[in-house]
Amino acid sequence: MNISAKSKYAVRALVELAQNNDGQPIPIGDIANKRDIPLQFLEQLFSSLRKAGILNSHRGVRGGFSFKRLPEDVTVLDVVEVLDGNVAPATCTIGAECNKSSRCAVKDVWAEAKSSLEGVLAAATIADLADKETLLQEDVKEMYYI
Repeated sequence: MNISAKSKYAVRALVELAQNNDGQPIPIGDIANKRDIPLQFLEQLFSSLRKAGILNSHRGVRGGFSFKRLPEDVTVLDVVEVLDGNVAPATCTIGAECNKSSRCAVKDVWAEAKSSLEGVLAAATIADLADKETLLQEDVKEMYYI
């Protein structure tokens, strides 16, 4: 299972939103510019995340997007599931009928892979990623060369 570009861009955009989360909506154009994401593409992604209850949209001059759920309560798995559906390295890991399952030696490997990937994605919150990125940016600012 590949995680789509939709999820990757959305996570980057949500990290940007979390880093600037002062309670005020952030214009989507600002997020798109800072993260080098095509605006129309980001609008589609944020629309899906709004419908899923992760984001709020605000209209008007001071409009934009803000978190509906706290960034510490939004996991990468939440975003992937909204935009890509279930994490599934094989059809047998999503409960699909398989006439070979009773004699399949690899189904347990696919199930373990699914479980491991879900665990990693569920453990990473948008707030954690935003904090980590802020620290990484500070480390780069402190570096100097002779």
